[in-house]
Amino acid sequence: MATFVSNLFYLFIVCLISVYIVITSFELYYEKPGPSQHEQLLIINKGESVTNIASHLRELNLIENRMVFILVVRLKGFHEKIKFGEYMIPKTASIKEILDAVITGVSVQNKITIPEGLSTISVIHRINNDLRIRGDLISFSEEGVLAPNTYSFDFTTNKKDLFLKMKNNQERILEAAWDNRDPDLPLKNAFELLILASIVEKEAGNEEDKKKVASVFLNRLNKKMRLQSDPTVVYSLTRGRGSLNRELNRSDLKTKSPFNTYKIDGLPPSPICNPSKSSIHAVANPLKTDFLFFVANGEGGHNFSKNLKQHNSFVKEYRRLKIEN
Repeated sequence: MATFVSNLFYLFIVCLISVYIVITSFELYYEKPGPSQHEQLLIINKGESVTNIASHLRELNLIENRMVFILVVRLKGFHEKIKFGEYMIPKTASIKEILDAVITGVSVQNKITIPEGLSTISVIHRINNDLRIRGDLISFSEEGVLAPNTYSFDFTTNKKDLFLKMKNNQERILEAAWDNRDPDLPLKNAFELLILASIVEKEAGNEEDKKKVASVFLNRLNKKMRLQSDPTVVYSLTRGRGSLNRELNRSDLKTKSPFNTYKIDGLPPSPICNPSKSSIHAVANPLKTDFLFFVANGEGGHNFSKNLKQHNSFVKEYRRLKIEN
């Protein structure tokens, strides 16, 4: 009997040691650097099984053994914590590091840049043609309501989500600008502010000029002068469907259109592009000037004038520079 108890005790000790060795080896394997010598993009689809994930990891050479990965996930109770998404797994990442990434669920962040002054048709084209963004194609043509910026998105983002984010951002920017506007603006509402900001966006050569350009147009509105803005004529011809690819001519300036500010009084009926935050705020709080005219100076900016004589002199100088260059 004593011998049996003794053998049972030794068997128990051996079992404990074996379990310890297995657990220790398991943990060492869990934290052991992985075999991949390059970072790899791991895509986990919604509802994908642990077995499929393990197979994908092995195909990418991110793990050495499928079964070990599956056992780790099961024994640690991680099988219901893995989140679908796109994950950039660094080289030599251990199983622990891989699981930390897919359980945290912070997907790879992609970026799309919407430049200032694009038409809505052009913005929608960029979103619809970006293969990284999921979802159905969107159709929208209302100008001015999308905020230019660089937007981050991940595996879960769809086209409609991104579009609504741009639209909501522009609404917030416009609302804040209108609420904090100069009280003497000759504008009836926030939409008129947005219209004029879109013209300023197309006219101003740089950020420094925006408040000066805005002051010119606001001064002209106050004096009941026509805006005479070339970009509005371009928009009347293209409606935002691309560039004109030529200079305006005299007949263009005579085009009958609600967007041709050489022919209409006041503002056009809608924006001509999606203006930036800085252009919106330039109109909301412009510089106080007596300027009524401006023309390009050939260096990316503009020369501003208080009267037609001075303006014509700057125009003559600009034409001379164009001929020389």
